[in-house]
Amino acid sequence: MVSAMNLVLLFITTRIMGAENKGEISLLILNLSIAAIFSGLFGGPSLVYLIPRFNLKNILILNYTWSVITAGLVALLNALDVLPSGVSSLELFAMALLECLIATHMMILLGQERIKAHNWIQIIKVSLTVVILFFSYSQTGSLDARSFVNAYFATLGISYLVALIFIAAKRQNNQAKEDNLKSTVLACLKYGSLVQIGSISQLLNYRLSFYFLELLITPLPVALVRIGIYSASLQVAEALWQFARSISTVQYATVSNTTDNDRAIDISLKLGKLNYFVTGLGIVFLLLIPASVYSALFGSEFIEIKKHFVLLAPGIFALSLSNALSHYFAGVGRHKVNTLSSAFGLILTVIIGFLLIDSLGTLGAAIAASIVYVSQTAYQLIILERTTSVAYRDLLLGKEDFRNFIELARKRIRKV
Repeated sequence: MVSAMNLVLLFITTRIMGAENKGEISLLILNLSIAAIFSGLFGGPSLVYLIPRFNLKNILILNYTWSVITAGLVALLNALDVLPSGVSSLELFAMALLECLIATHMMILLGQERIKAHNWIQIIKVSLTVVILFFSYSQTGSLDARSFVNAYFATLGISYLVALIFIAAKRQNNQAKEDNLKSTVLACLKYGSLVQIGSISQLLNYRLSFYFLELLITPLPVALVRIGIYSASLQVAEALWQFARSISTVQYATVSNTTDNDRAIDISLKLGKLNYFVTGLGIVFLLLIPASVYSALFGSEFIEIKKHFVLLAPGIFALSLSNALSHYFAGVGRHKVNTLSSAFGLILTVIIGFLLIDSLGTLGAAIAASIVYVSQTAYQLIILERTTSVAYRDLLLGKEDFRNFIELARKRIRKV
């Protein structure tokens, strides 16, 4: 559902709005994402680990306070033109704050193993934006970056209210949980800062190229067009991650709530193989689609999507496995591994990304992305093999894995 809605949203922001508007929207979303990740310095994804162990009220007080500070800093950077977003500083503050609070609530829901509630918020965030944009288009006959801002702002507000209702609806059991505010602050900072340093690095691995493109290409409208084209290419490629992300969400919540490391490894290996198998099939399918089809779907400006996807494919395949490895390390509290992997990737991104983008433009950005993603996955595999009983051959697909895939598919069909 989320993957389908993301593709519809991609269609709207490309074919209807064009590459320049797409580029402007991509920079706004990147800035909001940076705000959401910085707001997680006192929690973030580590809340999945902390929620079963600490008082929820203290966690909320801490994260709400830090979210306000983070949104204020982002708005200040926008006012100083360090993070230009195409919106006013006040508007960016409000959007960033909502983005931060929604992210916090979603991690809390995962920590409570309320996967359905978590998924509903994801669905609302994408689907409602699409619905509002379609309604606006039916009324005016056109859409631009401003139309997207209005739609996304409204969606953030509604998503926040829904998330708040979900959190308030569950009666909290604080027995056997740490209730001291100081202890909560220290634990959130300890786990959250380590995780978020990695998350910030990883986001920049994914999107630092946008800033490089804006810096290296002039004039700005041309840079926005190139960012729009590359952003659309990334979204097509990253649509393949949606399956891996949904599976890994369940994995993370399960692993975080188990003390049996052997079970955690077994679950992670099975889901990792399922991730890269399904992603591999998706890559083959998208590679078989002619460039003219992408142009017909998204508009003539986006005929280069196929060329970019070919270069991104190896990295996307590697990340489908990396996703499972990252959630295993995070679920067992070994956040340092993911942080070092992301920091290693960021160093590579800065070095080779800038050089390749300067010489090859958006194609250079795609090549750099694949090199970084494959390198990060290789690093995680080395750490996994050296610190657990897992051998590299355990990651290869076998007959038993296909039987498990078939059984899983049957269960899903029966539920439908």
